[in-house]
Amino acid sequence: MKKFKLDQLKMGAALSYFTMAFNTVAGLIYTPWMVAKIGQADYGLYTLANSLIAIFMLDFGLGSAVSRYIAKYRAEGRNEAISNIMGVIYKLYIIIDIVILAILTGIYFFLGKIYVELTPAELEKFRILYVTVATYQIIAFPLSPLDGILNAYEKFTQLKICSLMYRVLSVVAVVFVLVFSSDVRVVILATVSAHLITILIKFLLTRKYVGLKVNFRAGGRELYINLFSFTAWTTLISIMQRFTHSFAPSVLGITSGALEIGLYSPAVLLEGYFYSFGMAVNGLFLPRVSRYIANKEEDNILKLMIKVGRYQSMVLGLVFIGFVCVGKEFMALWMGPDYTKSYYLAIIILFPTLISATQQIAKTTVIAKKLVKYQALCMSVTGVLGLATSYFLSIKIGAAGVCIGTAATSLANITFMNFIYKKKAGINVFEFYKKCYFRLISCYAVILLLSFTATKFISLSGWIGLGIKAVVVGIIFVLTMLVGYTTKEEKNLLLKFVKKHYR
Repeated sequence: MKKFKLDQLKMGAALSYFTMAFNTVAGLIYTPWMVAKIGQADYGLYTLANSLIAIFMLDFGLGSAVSRYIAKYRAEGRNEAISNIMGVIYKLYIIIDIVILAILTGIYFFLGKIYVELTPAELEKFRILYVTVATYQIIAFPLSPLDGILNAYEKFTQLKICSLMYRVLSVVAVVFVLVFSSDVRVVILATVSAHLITILIKFLLTRKYVGLKVNFRAGGRELYINLFSFTAWTTLISIMQRFTHSFAPSVLGITSGALEIGLYSPAVLLEGYFYSFGMAVNGLFLPRVSRYIANKEEDNILKLMIKVGRYQSMVLGLVFIGFVCVGKEFMALWMGPDYTKSYYLAIIILFPTLISATQQIAKTTVIAKKLVKYQALCMSVTGVLGLATSYFLSIKIGAAGVCIGTAATSLANITFMNFIYKKKAGINVFEFYKKCYFRLISCYAVILLLSFTATKFISLSGWIGLGIKAVVVGIIFVLTMLVGYTTKEEKNLLLKFVKKHYR
């Protein structure tokens, strides 16, 4: 059983990274083509429609509750409690879905008054995009717990296969429709269809591999109080998370117009890919952390956090530093010379993710220990200040103002959360920083210096020149990290891996 769980974990992590790699490569290839086909303004409307609906699709913390309670009750061997809590959660999802439908319907009639910077033609097109995405979300919302169920039952392979399947279906569908049409309305319909097919497959996999019995008759004051004491705070977290990237296109739609949204979109798209790489292993460790807590083995949490954090700092550091060194040239080749500004926007919003992604085990511990209220309060303060900063700065400097506000929000949130990890979750963050970041900063500085110097001697231009520069940066990064950062144990693990797979 233990070997099976370990295999599921490894396979889930491997599939996560493969999915992210596929999604990134495919997106980088077809996004500029899509923008060229539908136009920069329509691409801005496409981004705006998705972000606006995302603002209102709150699950009120129920998604986190699914993973948290199932993992906890499984560790305690309480199967009946799982059936009861899922019955309550599903009923709440349906009620919330009805409320959201009413809200989205009302907002539809005020779109013209909200987005005053859109032209009449853009507004008419945006209304159709809005209705399409809203309809999909209303259908899909009650099935949101499927991810949490598969994750809590450690069906990582099946869950990640579904994610990969969605990415493939989405790319194929969008490419197919773009061959025959340049209408953004058809593009968004193709994306929605891929989503719905994937959700259906998740539903069938859950029935086959989990066989979870849901008690829709479950209730009782104690059960609801226990659930709401957790979800009230995770709801606030969900709202505050939307004060960053999800609200950004709407802020620009109010202050700057569709063209600034178009410049912001490639930057936030890259940040989304970067974030996805950072979150690829997130959630896979919730069952393990829950077992550590249930078995009074909390000392292992810090060890796991250091191990995963160092790994993330190497993987994501390679991507971030590579982008800093060759990203400007990449953006010009990828999206065109008019998108040079997007390179700087991307760096601003990528940096905080580089830091926060290394601390995912701590975030998981906060969920497992039911300490989310502290995270919610922290995000409330930073989120409101960040939104206000983004709005006022965007009036003067457009998308750059939104990105600065977003980055400031993220960095402030990271600072406050580290205090919570130390004082409330009992995690020795100073030991974590020492083991994860002490040598890392100097290594990053050396890599940047060597990379910028080396790439200046490469005179080739175009994609070939960019590829050579990226390889040079990659080699410098790997060699520097091996010499100056990795421990003896990590070197031995790498050597063991190479011997096993490349004999």
